[in-house]
Amino acid sequence: MPKIIKKTFDITKCQKLSQFNKEIIKQYEKKTGARIIVNNNGQTTTLTISGNSSQFTKAKVLIRDFLEKTSFIPEVCYFILDDPISDSELKFVKFDEETVEINDNGGDDSDSSLDEPDRITYYYIEFLQDHKTDDNDNSKRSEEFLNLITPYKFNTFNKFNDCLERLSLKIKVTIERSLAFPDKIIFKPKIIFGKLGFYDITNPEEPFILQECSKTVNNEFRQGSPLIKEKFEILQQKFGFELDSEQSINKGKVSIFYVPIANKKRRISLRRSEQENKWEVAVHAHSLNRLASIDIISGSKAPDFRLSLKSFYNLPSEDSEIEKTVNNIQSRTSNKKNDMWFKSKDLNVIMKRAVVRQFIEKKRYKNEKFSITFSKVKQEEKGNITIQNVIALKHHFWGQTINLNNIEEFMMSIAETFYFVREMVNALV
Repeated sequence: MPKIIKKTFDITKCQKLSQFNKEIIKQYEKKTGARIIVNNNGQTTTLTISGNSSQFTKAKVLIRDFLEKTSFIPEVCYFILDDPISDSELKFVKFDEETVEINDNGGDDSDSSLDEPDRITYYYIEFLQDHKTDDNDNSKRSEEFLNLITPYKFNTFNKFNDCLERLSLKIKVTIERSLAFPDKIIFKPKIIFGKLGFYDITNPEEPFILQECSKTVNNEFRQGSPLIKEKFEILQQKFGFELDSEQSINKGKVSIFYVPIANKKRRISLRRSEQENKWEVAVHAHSLNRLASIDIISGSKAPDFRLSLKSFYNLPSEDSEIEKTVNNIQSRTSNKKNDMWFKSKDLNVIMKRAVVRQFIEKKRYKNEKFSITFSKVKQEEKGNITIQNVIALKHHFWGQTINLNNIEEFMMSIAETFYFVREMVNALV
């Protein structure tokens, strides 16, 4: 007889608790076979789940997906213009091949197809450094705009610390809410290089000021920086980056994004085991959120850079349908095609809207505090294949588990990384 698991969770702080009614509970009991009891004593609300291992796990995942807010729209999103002159005029400049590689349509974790032709005209922001305003009223408006108590969507670097304060608060709230369920929440921060591109601009040829920049809402972060690739030797000499001897030359990684239900996204990370000559499920990320995107806009042809912070919890996949599907695909395909071991059509049976990302090249360098990785990624969705070049930088501290005990140190590491990357970019121009 299967062993019965019974656990109780405090779900008082869950965001969608008011919508968790008896009808939904009965629906989940019927779907999973588990017993679900919700008890509210007026001050706290508890959830008790009981059933065998399979029933318990399915019920907990369903309930957690329902109660937790998950989204890939960043909850903390700021654009910071790296310009010391607050009343400078700005202008839009069209992208060209010398400025940035236009090879991505949504970032390394987008679930949309990246194979759309580049019909959209993209612009980046450039500072008019020689501009001197004679309009006192205009200067006053700029000063009032930049001295707001809370940061606006577009800011200059003097609001950087305010943006980080908002981010710190969001991380703390995320950790506190996750305590309802014991699964460890994982934060994945990284810096990516590219250009923040704007499109659908009414009068792109007209100069504008910072306040007007906030009206421009249509934008995409376009990954890739030929400048960093071409001048990386300069960065190696100045900042002591050396090739990481610990990385395996044939180290393989496959990421598979899929959407199990509306407004939810999950990710499977597969690692290649050379000993067993097979792909193994390393991470099955649930409640996948993009908590923050903070962009530093250079205001020139130099690269922009973005702090991307995601969170998730890892659910073991042993003996799951996911693991069985991965093993079944491997047993039928002994050779990769076009550098791709897995195809979305083979996964869509249990993974809706599957997007497969295969790392085909990867080289990492590191110094005392940071590592920078150059990757070439091939992505496949519905038979369409695109190639993306990614340059990402991480602080060594980010390899640790982030919790309420070390969040201040984590925020210090983010600030340190921003200032370091600004110094890197300045060394290239």
